[in-house]
Formats: sequence, C-alpha cells, structure tokens
Amino acid sequence: MEIDNKRLVIGLSLIFVLGILFALVNGFYTSSTNEQLPLIVYGISFLSILIGAFIVIMFQLRISRMQLEKVLKILPREERIVVKILLDNKNMLEQNKLVVLSGFTKVQISRILKKLAEREVIEKRNMGNTNLVVLKI
Repeated sequence: MEIDNKRLVIGLSLIFVLGILFALVNGFYTSSTNEQLPLIVYGISFLSILIGAFIVIMFQLRISRMQLEKVLKILPREERIVVKILLDNKNMLEQNKLVVLSGFTKVQISRILKKLAEREVIEKRNMGNTNLVVLKI
C-alpha cells in the first residue's frame, strides 16, 4: 500500500500541532500548579495516536480492497485473470511467467497486456528476452 504524499504531510502536520498543543497545555498547567503534566498523560496520548493510525490504515486497506474489487468486476474475464495473477505475485511478474500461470498463449498475453497498458492498469518494462509487468493500481 502506497501512502499518498498529501495525506502524509497532513498527518505529520497534525502530529506537529498536537505537540504544540501539549507544550501549551503543559505551560498553562505548570504556571498554575508549579508542576509538570504527569507522564501518564503523554503515554495515553501516544497510545491514542498509535491506535488512531492503526484504525486509519485498516480503513484505508479495506477501502483500497473494495475499490480494487469494483475495478476487477468491470474488466473482461481475460484481463481480470491477468490482474489477479499479478496481485498474487506482489504486483509484478515477468511476462513469460505470466503466460505459464495464466494458461494463455504468448500472443493472447501480449494482446491482453497491450489493452491493460493502454488503460494504464499495468506498465511493461523491458528485461531483455521478456518484459516485467508491473501493476499500477
């Protein structure tokens, strides 16, 4: 799963703002009670951030999986088979291995990959006698 740069910047900015807020709260608390915030407050806050990040990642994975299933449903059967094989092989595979795993002929795979490349679903990279097929979605 790739993390969008915009979301990463927003997340880091929010954590920075949270740190500033803790510094302000600690300043007000220190000036009124002459003591620092208890360490447990920082621990609970850190744990809350971790739990929140975990929840966000889980929802993102679920949303990504749902979107992928929708995309797979609209693809023709042959293209769907190729995309599923690529997903099962860490989103990249050599073209000659794709021929073996799919059961299609070299010509069929070449045509299927051409259609998928035109739709920018995959990217083909030259590797000498074969191509490396990389899933872009």
